Amino acid sequence: MKWCPMVILSITLLLAGPLSAVHLQTEADPLSTGTVGIEGQLLLRWSGDPLEVAPIPDDSPVLVRIASITPGEGQEQVYDLRWIAMLPGEHHLSGLLRYGEGAAASELPPLTISVSSLLQDDHEGGLNQIPGPISPILGFPEWVPWAVAIGWLLLPLSILTLVRWLRKPPPPAPQPIAPPTLAELLRPLVSAALAGELDDAQKARMERILLAHWREDLDLGSYRHGEGIQKLRTHPKAGILLVTVEQWLHSGREEAVSEKQLEDLLAPYATPMADPIEEAS
Repeated sequence: MKWCPMVILSITLLLAGPLSAVHLQTEADPLSTGTVGIEGQLLLRWSGDPLEVAPIPDDSPVLVRIASITPGEGQEQVYDLRWIAMLPGEHHLSGLLRYGEGAAASELPPLTISVSSLLQDDHEGGLNQIPGPISPILGFPEWVPWAVAIGWLLLPLSILTLVRWLRKPPPPAPQPIAPPTLAELLRPLVSAALAGELDDAQKARMERILLAHWREDLDLGSYRHGEGIQKLRTHPKAGILLVTVEQWLHSGREEAVSEKQLEDLLAPYATPMADPIEEAS
């Protein structure tokens, strides 16, 4: 009796028991394909002893993990194998699985995966310009970042301009008050002398003002008050005002004095006064 090859193969699979996984794989039939560095998936239907991941060597070109185990048909278990390859080419995952402590899963098929490189074989290593939006997730066109940057620059300038426009201008600084001139201090005293109303206190104040004004020019610093007044009277320029006022006081002033005469009399003293010299003694 001659046996057909297909019959012999069927009898062998029935007698093999645990070898009856769902797939019968050849070397030219990869169960899963992917690219380097990208996680791939392989579903293994297995009715033999439970599987686990064996210790993976450091130089292994592929890493594998069991993501989940779910029941299949009959006694089958569906193993969700996830793998990541470091090198392109064909790799076998069966060597990375085992039945238990130290028991290699030698009855597994090769579990071949085919891994391709992210770059083509003839790639020269250059970078390609990616057209379109700056972010494929957000979908921003190229002008959006520039608009945002310009907006951030214009925003503080706009706020400062608005604040300056709303802020009230500060009040003008007060003008400094010019110090009074000697003529302005002497005018009410001279006018009182013209009217015959200059008392002793006012006359003494006028003398102090004149002494303080002529002190440096006539070197009156070492003189007492009476001596300084006497020297002031004898000076042809400094004594004119003092002598004229004394004459008015003693003459009774029957004639009126014109405004021009009064201004000529006070003209030498039309200078600003920086210090309160009227209080000097």
